[in-house]
Order: sequence, then C-alpha cells, then structure tokens
Amino acid sequence: MTIKNAANVGQAVARLMDSEELNGDQLAFDLNISRQLGSHMKNDRRKMQQDIARTSMQTYDNPEYITDVLYEFSEGYTSPVFRGKHIEQHRLSIESYTIQELQEAIAKMKEVNLAKPPGVISKEERIEVKALMEELLDGKVFIDNMLIQLQKDYRISIKDCIRGLMPQWMAKGWLG
Repeated sequence: MTIKNAANVGQAVARLMDSEELNGDQLAFDLNISRQLGSHMKNDRRKMQQDIARTSMQTYDNPEYITDVLYEFSEGYTSPVFRGKHIEQHRLSIESYTIQELQEAIAKMKEVNLAKPPGVISKEERIEVKALMEELLDGKVFIDNMLIQLQKDYRISIKDCIRGLMPQWMAKGWLG
C-alpha cells in the first residue's frame, strides 16, 4: 500500500468545518496554515499535504473526518464512511447491518477450508477465499462505521479506546 503525499479532501474539510462549527480563520489557526490555503483545500483547488493531514487528525478527534482523510490518502485501502441513501446514519441501523454482515462473514469462514497451503489450492478454492475476504471486508467496513457512529453519539473517542487497549494487546502478545 502506498500513502499519497497529497490528496483532494475538500468534501472532508467542508464536513469537518460544518460539524465542528469552524470558520476559515479558526481552521487556519488550528492547522497553522493560511486562510487562503484552507479555502483552497476545502474547494479542492489545492491538495492537502501529508503533514497538514497528520496535524489535522491530531487536532480534530472527528471520526468521520479522520476516516475520510485516511481513505483518500491510502487510495481506498481503509474503510470509507457510508453515506449512501440506503444507510441511515443511526446507531441502531448501522448495528443491524453490522450484525448481519458479521454473521455472513462467520458463515463463510465455516464454509471455506483454509487448511491447505495457498500454493496448492485449486482455482475454485481461490475463488472461495476471495469471497471470504469480501465478506470479511463487508464486516470490517461496517464495524468501522459502527465505531464512528458510537463516537459521534456517545462522545467516546476511538483514539482513546485504542490507546487504552494497547497495553492489553501488548500483554497478550498481539503486538511486537
């Protein structure tokens, strides 16, 4: 995966300014940029540079903004924020989808045999592994969107939760 040096994140900046009730002067002050540069980034006339993106994600603990920026800079490797017309931005709606997608992923995991070495699987088995990956990705994206909604509704920071869990993950030997 390649991380872009710069990305067009105008919609993300506009949404951030709206949700955080920021004006151009405050955004410029917070990110230590000119008001003009902030305006250009918001209107996609200038790409946001990686260092400004990093500063903005450290400054604003806004999960939708952070997810949008990560998605753009990672060229789609990370989860997108679901804003489509068939997704209601409500924790119960997203919870329902998340449960459904995780159940489908678990069912697919029970179907697919991963015991064989990857180098000896058939074409059909490879197709099944890809289908499993797609189910897992559906679940992952809904989990990420569920976390976003929970942070928004309950004001519990995802970043703070991760920081709090890091010692447990290290103690379990999950991190090096």
